[in-house]
Amino acid sequence: MLNDFVPLICAHMTSNIVTIDLSALRHNFKKVKEWIGPSARILCVVKSDAYGHGMLPVAKVLESIGTDYFGVFEAEEGIVLREAGIRAPTLVLKGIDADEIPAAVEYDLTPGVFDLGIIEQLSDYALKHGKVVPIHIKVDTGMGRIGVPWEETAAFIKTLLHMKGVAPTGIFSHFSVADEPDHPFTDVQLERFRKVVAVAHDLGIKNPEIHIANSGAILNHKGLENHLFRPGIILYGSPPSAACPHIDELKPVMSFRSRVVQVKTVNRGASISYGRTYIAEAQRVIATIPVGYDDGYSRLLSNKGGALIREKRAPIVGTVCMNLTMVDVTDIESVSPGDEVVLLGRQGADCITAEEIAEQSGTISYEVYCSIGKSNKRCYIGDVS
Repeated sequence: MLNDFVPLICAHMTSNIVTIDLSALRHNFKKVKEWIGPSARILCVVKSDAYGHGMLPVAKVLESIGTDYFGVFEAEEGIVLREAGIRAPTLVLKGIDADEIPAAVEYDLTPGVFDLGIIEQLSDYALKHGKVVPIHIKVDTGMGRIGVPWEETAAFIKTLLHMKGVAPTGIFSHFSVADEPDHPFTDVQLERFRKVVAVAHDLGIKNPEIHIANSGAILNHKGLENHLFRPGIILYGSPPSAACPHIDELKPVMSFRSRVVQVKTVNRGASISYGRTYIAEAQRVIATIPVGYDDGYSRLLSNKGGALIREKRAPIVGTVCMNLTMVDVTDIESVSPGDEVVLLGRQGADCITAEEIAEQSGTISYEVYCSIGKSNKRCYIGDVS
């Protein structure tokens, strides 16, 4: 993964290239700081290879500009950060399995915890090695995935406090609909979380890191009375929902470009691609680009999506293949092999956003970034030192 941080010469290395603009990442981080206040602390979520943007280069930049924590999904990601020299406290959001306990202790990771059996094993191991491991208690306030059921938190904490090899330094939960402004269930979750925090305080957990505010909550001003915040998708320039405020202040970090490999004229009645899902109604000029679902460009974009070529929109025609996609360039003058094709990002005055692609393919921007970013060569711009 360290090689991902080496800038690539985009035009010559490959036809397809994902460009990560680290100056946009810095901009978005600074915006988060503006929204939550200068005294607030930030836990930057870099799980899933930083949503396809490259965990190591992203984490290096975020650590250099002052993040307080990182959030990863599993211990292996935290180990990669540590081995690359990242020293900021790192929360393992999924928690750890029994076989990950030695590595979690060795690499100074902070497990999210919700299983007393795992915590007991972690405590025993830590004590044997002369350590006390910081942990954050994960509480399920209504997301329904993982975490201690909020009603059972008191009993959980009472048992936990007898284990001397661990120190509960944080309590966290996750909103399920914070991206929807004024959704009543967000307030339900928030009230449950407040009760949990009050119980923890009464039982003797003093001054823990309290965090529930994800990207949607930050934008919609929910859970902001706490002092640790967990931005994820907004760091990468996308809102969790179009209904959120401030979205025009974010800068997309990822773009995806390719090049035309062939241009041909087809006559009326000609079919394009598998399944003959597109039949030309008149003579058309078709450009082929070397991008397909193997490159994270969804097959669901067949006959729906589009690309920017010579600063104009070219609609996708026919089925997106594993490695190739065809676009109609009849109304774009002088398209030739080698011309730049923008599938995500800006060309001239127009821009294709991850939100647009997500709407066309029936998904969310998170999946668009992860699919495209993890499937292609990445080049980094905007000060990669």
